[in-house]
Amino acid sequence: MNTKLFATAALIAAAISAPAFAQNIGSVGAAVNYTDLNTRLGGNDGTSAVIDGSVAIPLQGAWTVTANGDVSISDNDLSDETVASGAVHLTTKIGDTVRVGGFTALSRPSNDTLWAVGAEAQKYLDKVTLTGLVAYGQSNDLDADLYSVRGEARYFVSDNFRLNAGAGWSRIDTNVNADLWDVNAGGEYKFANSGWSTFAKYTHAESKDLAKLNSDAVRVGVRYTFGGSLKDRDRAGADLATASDLFGFGVR
Repeated sequence: MNTKLFATAALIAAAISAPAFAQNIGSVGAAVNYTDLNTRLGGNDGTSAVIDGSVAIPLQGAWTVTANGDVSISDNDLSDETVASGAVHLTTKIGDTVRVGGFTALSRPSNDTLWAVGAEAQKYLDKVTLTGLVAYGQSNDLDADLYSVRGEARYFVSDNFRLNAGAGWSRIDTNVNADLWDVNAGGEYKFANSGWSTFAKYTHAESKDLAKLNSDAVRVGVRYTFGGSLKDRDRAGADLATASDLFGFGVR
């Protein structure tokens, strides 16, 4: 594995375990991801393991820094790589109901280097969080420009039971231009008197340009939340988009 991947994984572990961050809120999780990918050239499926972490660190006033990342380990017909991704967000709250800010992200898919920047916003209602972002990125090895617009709605049945649904559009501009659309739905339930929760997510993606790509993916896992409830974690800014969330082309 590339030393940059080890470094990214180490930074994730340090961010979520350092004693100085004990008063903050965030999570660590582990999941299994199953993907069924089909194109006009044929189809394949595969399973990967994913480890992720996030932490929201309040700064002076209404400002917050959020660091998040994940490591995906695959050994199947779709991929045999270990991919590390990370992002840093700087956001501020306007009153108690709006969070706005920006982020920078880095990922290493398929021996490529992919970086991105973007702007994001969240609107907090009583039981609902509405999120949206726009992102621009570049793939160095492919010499490609990447664009993305994404949105999600999260409904809190209770402070520790969340349902969510989202949609996104991505575009890659290189020698061949392509658009990709995806939709997703999922949820997370945190057990009473415990930091532990279980979660699941289903994602469907398709592109008429990328060899008529059609993909279905299911992710299930467990997560440990420190610092509060699922709703507290959301409202603190600890559940902002990860680097692997930004562009739908890296289906795994």
